[in-house]
Amino acid sequence: MLRRHVAVLVLAVIFGLGIGGAGYWGTTSARAAEDFGSGAERFIREMADQAISSLTVKDIPTAEREQRFREIMQRYIAFKGVARWVVGRKVWKAATEQQQAEYLDLFEDLMVATYAHRFEDYSGETLEIRRTDVYDGTDALVSTEMVRPGATKPLSVGWRVRAKDGEYRIVDIIVEGLSMARKQRSEFASFLRQNDDNIEALIAEIRGRVAGTVTASGQ
Repeated sequence: MLRRHVAVLVLAVIFGLGIGGAGYWGTTSARAAEDFGSGAERFIREMADQAISSLTVKDIPTAEREQRFREIMQRYIAFKGVARWVVGRKVWKAATEQQQAEYLDLFEDLMVATYAHRFEDYSGETLEIRRTDVYDGTDALVSTEMVRPGATKPLSVGWRVRAKDGEYRIVDIIVEGLSMARKQRSEFASFLRQNDDNIEALIAEIRGRVAGTVTASGQ
């Protein structure tokens, strides 16, 4: 069975998945790196600020909080590429268009149902940027620390940001050195191996978890 999570989320509860392996990270000019790195940092700050201001509001209806979470997810995460990559190219290409569409919808629904409500327990965590490394002009790793009230040490979180057509998107999150992209892909691969690479089995599993999560939350 898949473990009871889909990924690690922004501010340690918003999800983070990747859309590929390490890839080729070449070199770029100092000025281009500085410009792209600054843009990546602004993007991460904007995401954190929006998550805190929008999702930590007390006493808003569950449906409203989930909708806000969904909008942030769609804005900042390369979601469709994420979902395709974690299921694996072989399985994705073998799936019908209907199966692909259902999988994408259910994958998104599960993340929303599982994690949106966690912002009700926000207790003043802050995200501090420590450094940004740019590798090929369109890939950057923004290294941050999440400072948690009462914690003995901050949580190390690296945000891998990619730009395409001038749009920034998060493609992986590295928490304490562990890539959430690779972790999620490994989990899905293990489940699929046990089920003969049958995407219908994965769809059924995710559908059941969505239903169970909704029931548990009292919706």
